[in-house]
Amino acid sequence: MEALQIVARTEAKEVLAIERNEVAAECLRRAKRMLERNKTVTCPGGGKGAAERLTVMEGDALNILPTLEKSSFDRIVAPRPKEGNMDGDLGTGDAGKEFLLEMLPLLKLKGEVHWYDFAADHELPNCERTKETVQTVCQSLGLDMEVIHVAKVGSIAKRQFRVCMDFRIRGRLEAVDEALK
Repeated sequence: MEALQIVARTEAKEVLAIERNEVAAECLRRAKRMLERNKTVTCPGGGKGAAERLTVMEGDALNILPTLEKSSFDRIVAPRPKEGNMDGDLGTGDAGKEFLLEMLPLLKLKGEVHWYDFAADHELPNCERTKETVQTVCQSLGLDMEVIHVAKVGSIAKRQFRVCMDFRIRGRLEAVDEALK
């Protein structure tokens, strides 16, 4: 549902929402139809209406992301995929690495990611595990990144929290650039 807020309240030229849950995807499509009827919801800077700027794709992001154009996104808002059918973090998965490996090549240089993850209370406020996971994936892709901000954004269970780590791709690592020459 963040896609609806972004498309209705920002000057984003395009917003793509990928939703695996068919019920949630249908809710997004219905909301888009409502935006189409409400002509007053336009881009704050003028231009296309909100509904015209929103694309909803239903399916598994791991299947959809490889079909999208590389280096084409300025900003990505992404929740870390849940592990299995359970809510929260079971500690048995890859911490979203597979998802990050598919997602990060879509980001333009200087692009930003709002990465939502799960953290226990003892990991706050710095969330080093989350930072290390993202840094490891970025390095494997030859990307230099910087953490902009880490914040606790909600509680999911006793002593378990949802956190958001904002980070930016600063450029390519020098070693990778040298190897490409």
